[in-house]
Amino acid sequence: MNKKGFVIGIVFMIMLLVSTNVYAAPKSPALIISEYKIEGEKVSPGDNFKLKLTLDNYGEYHARKIKVTLKDKSEEQVTTDQPQGEESAKLENFSPINQSNVQYVSIIKADENKEIVYDLYASPQMEPGNYNLVVSLSYMDSNGRQYTEDQIIGVLLGEKESIQVLGKENYKSSFPGEPIESTVNIVNNGTAEVKGVTVSVEGEGDNNYTEYLGNFNSGDFDSYTFDAFFEEEGEHKLEVKVSYIDSLNKTSEIEKELVYNIESDDEASNNSKGEKEGNWFTRFIKGIFGF
Repeated sequence: MNKKGFVIGIVFMIMLLVSTNVYAAPKSPALIISEYKIEGEKVSPGDNFKLKLTLDNYGEYHARKIKVTLKDKSEEQVTTDQPQGEESAKLENFSPINQSNVQYVSIIKADENKEIVYDLYASPQMEPGNYNLVVSLSYMDSNGRQYTEDQIIGVLLGEKESIQVLGKENYKSSFPGEPIESTVNIVNNGTAEVKGVTVSVEGEGDNNYTEYLGNFNSGDFDSYTFDAFFEEEGEHKLEVKVSYIDSLNKTSEIEKELVYNIESDDEASNNSKGEKEGNWFTRFIKGIFGF
């Protein structure tokens, strides 16, 4: 009897384990966004970009009649004259290009996936930063049971090159050893404030300078002037670098090259003499014709 009871106990435990495993397994389709990619290294306000979503069905049943809706926020739903239970959603910050924000997939089988691609345009009025997009999923199983849920993804918008360095790039006809006054204009053409603007000059000899200019609001500009010195004739170059911290707290740097053509004393004298002779001839002609 003891042996028989032992066998019955073993059988009961096996049945219990099998039963537990069966009931623990999902008996419905279950869709998740397993991965999403934004095509392009950097997306800025005013840019077009591709958003690729990978939908995985990790449930035991096939998901059918899948509806994928992209919207800004889960509460941004506009009730329309559609049948009860149907809702439309709008996108304010991102606009679909040549398609709507709603896409349909007929079926995603159990343990399979499907890629959904959106072509989007980021509004130029947006500020740089991280924006959440809500992906609403609606689907059913083979018995017609409906499933709905919202999943959130993030899109990081960076600032386009905020700072521009403008000004004269070529300096000519200067004597060796004399100071050459050089000026660059620094402008914030971005939509957001930049901080810690610093300008530096790097080059041969003593042509190395650094100055802190502070924070620049959108549209702000400033000029930086320095004297460049070169002891030898010929072509010389200096690098002007402007570094700053953008609205995403990332450090960026802009470079501008300045070229100096230093003449020898003889070349400068000849050029000066030629200018004087040209001026004399001009005055002579004007005198003849009474100008």
